Amino acid sequence: MAAKYWFARNIRVGHKGYDRYGKGVMPIAWQGRAVIAGFVVAMVGGGLSMLLIVLYTKTFPLGIALFAILAIAGGGTFIWAVATKSDPDKSISDYRAERQKIGG
Repeated sequence: MAAKYWFARNIRVGHKGYDRYGKGVMPIAWQGRAVIAGFVVAMVGGGLSMLLIVLYTKTFPLGIALFAILAIAGGGTFIWAVATKSDPDKSISDYRAERQKIGG
């Protein structure tokens, strides 16, 4: 079902054309959930490492640099995955309907 796509777009009901697309994507495969988890881990890890570096070594620029590197890596991976692994044709509601047909 969702072998080659990791994300599906939200489509708003009642809107036409380009305006019908929502402001986000939803994961439809475990890879999409893993990318989201990786982004969250990168952000939290960067924030904690920045906090610990600043508190223990008092080198604020090193903490900021480490946080920025982890935030860019996590955010870049997420943006890459959404841009290349999103289904352009079907929405999340289409995938949910398919799942209900198969499951029930």
